[in-house]
Amino acid sequence: MEVKIIIPSHKRWSRVLTTSAVYGAALCVEESQAEQYRKCNPGIEIITHPDSVIGLTRKREWMIRNLGDVFMLDDDIDHLRRVYGESGEEPIVEPDLAYDIVQMTAHAARKAGAYLYGFAISPNPIRFSSLSPIQLSGYVTGCAHGVLSGSKLWYNGDIHCNEDFWISLLNAYHHRLIYKDTRFYWAQKDTFVNRGGLAEFRNVENEEKDFHLLRKVFGDVVELRKSTNKSNLKDPYQKTLKMPF
Repeated sequence: MEVKIIIPSHKRWSRVLTTSAVYGAALCVEESQAEQYRKCNPGIEIITHPDSVIGLTRKREWMIRNLGDVFMLDDDIDHLRRVYGESGEEPIVEPDLAYDIVQMTAHAARKAGAYLYGFAISPNPIRFSSLSPIQLSGYVTGCAHGVLSGSKLWYNGDIHCNEDFWISLLNAYHHRLIYKDTRFYWAQKDTFVNRGGLAEFRNVENEEKDFHLLRKVFGDVVELRKSTNKSNLKDPYQKTLKMPF
């Protein structure tokens, strides 16, 4: 089995980083933007979808319906890095090895009976447990996760900014099992405010709408994150999940 590594992108044809982070990834863009992406990304496969598919969540839904087993990476990924390792060891994973790691993780997920799979949510080695590098519960990040065919999973087009919360909660409800290799972390640049992409849809109003819709569907496992001395909130509707398993 080989999964397709896909980079969904929107109006960032000259600013895609992720094709340098992993070997063999394709870009998925609107038909009307395909030519600009081809000019700025020579040698990269371009997959097009109809312009009527608007927004990242609907784009993800189109991808899992039309492309089979997929692993999705945001277009602002700088590299894959090891969370574990000895002091002084180079943490950055080369693109060809990053490709192999994605394939092996997807294969392991399929063998374990999981449909949703991903990697560490934090690069902080303190959060890494060497005794349990593989997690079978929890949630994935939107910037780097995969969905295998045959699942009951789907992306709700009414979710504007938090499709990772939606798919993680839906997976917990239907399948209970997730597959996460926490030894590796996909490092982003220019998140949240980068021109184009999800930045066109991410605002406080849509974050609020997402919060109420997620609470309506999944209940009080969806909570508002509280500001602490260690971290400040980017907006009042930043969310956290209290997964029951």
